[in-house]
Amino acid sequence: MRIFLPFLCLLSGVLLQAQSSTSIPVTASDQAAMAKLQILFFEQSLRDVKEDSGRRQIAAHDEAIMRFQFNQKANRFVALWGDFVQRLNDQQTVDAKLAKKLSKAFHELEASDGWPLREAMK
Repeated sequence: MRIFLPFLCLLSGVLLQAQSSTSIPVTASDQAAMAKLQILFFEQSLRDVKEDSGRRQIAAHDEAIMRFQFNQKANRFVALWGDFVQRLNDQQTVDAKLAKKLSKAFHELEASDGWPLREAMK
């Protein structure tokens, strides 16, 4: 690791010099310029890591919200299904209003982002 780090710094300095619009002459005796390039490289690397981390956090948050919403819809469907079955078993009749609510809950669940077959049908 100790051998790799100076090599990485030297390589990053050369790459940054090639990418920068103002050329900073880098020689073995110009330690201040090399240090400045190393600092610029590490600052850019840190910004990139923070941006990438932020994107991953946003994606994870969005996925958690999607799962939560899917679970809410699934729980609503299951609760309505339980009510429908209980009424069917107890009274031996089909409640049309409850059946309509059950159908609506299922279609909402099916249209949600977490539905597994939705991606396969595209």
